[in-house]
Amino acid sequence: MQMVTDRIRWCASDDERSLLAWAADRATAPGRHLAPIGAVGRLSDGRLAVDVIRPAGTSLSAALDTLGTPTTGVAVTLTVPLLELAAAGRSGAVAIGTAGLDDVLVDDAGAVLLCDRPPGAVILAPSTPSTPSTPSTPAAVPRSGNALGGHPDGHRRSDQDGSRILLLAARMVWERTDERDPVRPSVDVALADALDGDVDIVRTALAVVRAAAAPRPIRWEPQPHDLLLGLPAVTPTPDRTVTSILRDVVEHGVPLGSGRRLPLRRALVGGVVAAGLTAAAVFALS
Repeated sequence: MQMVTDRIRWCASDDERSLLAWAADRATAPGRHLAPIGAVGRLSDGRLAVDVIRPAGTSLSAALDTLGTPTTGVAVTLTVPLLELAAAGRSGAVAIGTAGLDDVLVDDAGAVLLCDRPPGAVILAPSTPSTPSTPSTPAAVPRSGNALGGHPDGHRRSDQDGSRILLLAARMVWERTDERDPVRPSVDVALADALDGDVDIVRTALAVVRAAAAPRPIRWEPQPHDLLLGLPAVTPTPDRTVTSILRDVVEHGVPLGSGRRLPLRRALVGGVVAAGLTAAAVFALS
């Protein structure tokens, strides 16, 4: 069973034009690296409301802890989408709200995505058919880790412009790579310049990252969500066929009891030596 995906309802606070522009861009933005919109409509009082789907995923920093030291190719795979979004945001091609580093996620397939907070909007508590939606209180705000913590309206004082967060996330990825990599100095300088630079500088940083290495697939296994489900992990029953037993001996050695194993190569050498000694003894006695 997968972690339940959050569905967050945002409502226009005062002037709905900011939320409307954000929703329009999000509905037409290509790619899978932005949190998608589930529905757009109006409440019974006429206010604009947007349901945003926050997909299940692991924060980028936790994913990097799991990956260890990413290769240059993996760093390219993770950061190119971040830089492309940052360039689109700086150019005005897509409206990106505010966010924190914990809003940059890595999904189970290894793709990065941004779950930003739309401008000019507040979070509403989930509605039911008998109870109209009302502005949420701190206790009613849905939470995903610390993603929505901070203020009743869903915005935090620590949040920054989404484009800058994307660049900070990209820099965090490259800081985890091997510092002896010859491409690190040029990438570090390009990302530092892009943090507060214009769209042309961001595109320059994107070109530097793309030239660093060919992208490589991300192979990782996210942590199981046992705490969320409250269920013990199930250990699969091994398939004890002849083939599986032979494979186990070849891969792990001959079992000797008490958890010890003798490598198959040693066992074969010992068998050959023992057979040779036995043959020599029989020959001498005869």
